[in-house]
Amino acid sequence: MNILHYALGFPPYRSGGLTKLCIDLMEQQVKEGHTVAMLWPGQMGVVNQKVAIKKHENAKLNGQSILSFEVINPLPVSLDEGIADIAAFTKNVDAEAYRRLLDNFQPDVIHVHTLMGLHKNFIEVAKDKKIRLVFTAHDFFPICPKVTMFRQGAVCDSVQTCESCGVCNATALSLNKIKILQSPIYRKLKDSKVVKKIRKHHRDEYLTESTVNVAAVLVGIADDYKKLRSYYYSLLNLMDMIHYNSSVTKKVYESVFDLPNSCIIGITHSDIKDNRKVKDYSNDYLRIRYLGPQSGAKGYPLLKLALDKLWKAQQRFCLDVHFVPMESAPYIKSHDRYSYAELERIFDETDILVAPSILYETFGFTVLEALSYGVPVIISGNVGAKDILVDGAGIVIEDIEAEKLCEILQGLTRQKLELMNKVIVESQPIMRMEDMSRQIEKECYGWKL
Repeated sequence: MNILHYALGFPPYRSGGLTKLCIDLMEQQVKEGHTVAMLWPGQMGVVNQKVAIKKHENAKLNGQSILSFEVINPLPVSLDEGIADIAAFTKNVDAEAYRRLLDNFQPDVIHVHTLMGLHKNFIEVAKDKKIRLVFTAHDFFPICPKVTMFRQGAVCDSVQTCESCGVCNATALSLNKIKILQSPIYRKLKDSKVVKKIRKHHRDEYLTESTVNVAAVLVGIADDYKKLRSYYYSLLNLMDMIHYNSSVTKKVYESVFDLPNSCIIGITHSDIKDNRKVKDYSNDYLRIRYLGPQSGAKGYPLLKLALDKLWKAQQRFCLDVHFVPMESAPYIKSHDRYSYAELERIFDETDILVAPSILYETFGFTVLEALSYGVPVIISGNVGAKDILVDGAGIVIEDIEAEKLCEILQGLTRQKLELMNKVIVESQPIMRMEDMSRQIEKECYGWKL
C-alpha cells in the first residue's frame, strides 16, 4: 500500500511529540512492506508564491527509507505562537501541484497529522480522487491558534466564544519571521550554538508565562477567530476518520465540533519497550520525578506549591527536574535535558512520576514511559494517558489543586508504592509500535488485516 503522511517535517528541523509519533509510525509501516512518504510545509517565497512540490532525497531513518516531498509556498506554520493575519492562513491556491503529486504517488490513504501549513485545496483534490483521509488530533490547534487553550493560569474560559483570541494572539509571529523559520537556511542553522541559544531564551520566556497581557492591542475580534475556526472545521469535515489518542482529546474536540467518524486509539513510540520490573522503595525517602517543562500549563508551579506545603510538614523527599528552575527550593534536584537512552537510569532513580497538567493534554508520553519501567504515576484528570492506566497502577486527580496533590503525596507509603508497582508489573499493558500501527491501519485506514 502507498501511504502519504502530512506532518511538519523531519528531525532535526522538526521535533516534539507529533514529529516523534509520525516518524516512528512511518518507520513501522515501511517495515511492514508499505511505500511511505511525508509531505511537509517548507519554504515560503517572497516574490514567487506559486505552490510547487519539491522532491528531496529519501529520508533514511533507522535503516528505513521514506520519500520526502516539500511543499513550496505552503500556508504559514505558526506552531504554538498564535495567528494574527487570518487571511494569510486561509488563502486558496492553484491545486495543480498537489494534483500531480497524487497522480504520481497514488496514495491509498493520506494521514494528516496537523492542519498547520495545509492548503484546503490539497484536501479537496484528494477528496475528489476518493483517497481515504485520516486526521490524528495531536493537539488542539483547530480549536485554539495558540494550541493549548491555556490562558491566565487556567484552561481558557472563552474557548466557545473566541472572545479572548484577539488578546492571546497579539504575540503571534509576523509573516516575515515565519518565512525565516520556514527557510532552507534556518533548517541548516537551527541547531547551531547561536540559534539554539536564541531559541532556548525565547521558549523559556514563552513557557514560563502564565498570563497574557490584557492591555495588548487586539489583532482581531471574536468573529475573525470564529471564521478561522470554521475554516479548520471545514477541513476536518472532509476527513473520513478522526483519530483521537485519548478520551480527553475526543471530549474537547467534540465540545466544539460536530465531526465525522472517529475512533480512540492510544499511542506509543519506538523507544518505549516493556521494561517493567519490581522496584525497591524506602520507608524514609520519596523520590518524585517531573519530566515536563517549567510551564504553568504543564502544572509545574502547582507541583512546586504542593511540595512547598509538604516540605513544611516533612522533609523526607526530593523532586528531580530536568531544567534550571527559576525559583529553587531545598528539595529540588536539577538535571540536564535527558535522552531516551537515559530513561532506564532515570526511572531506576524514581519512586513516582507526577504529571500535574492544568491544560488538556491529548496524551502524555511521559506517563507511558514511566509505566513501562514499573514506575507508578500521579496525574491530573486532564492528562489523556489516564485512559491507559489500569486500576491501582497510579492515581488520577480530577480538578487538580495543590492542596489535593500535597495530601496524596503526604499519604504515600512504602506499602502503597509497592502495591502500585505490583499492579503495573502484573497487569499494566505496554503498547508496542506494531500494535499501534495495526490498530491505526484497521480502524483508521479501514484495511482488513
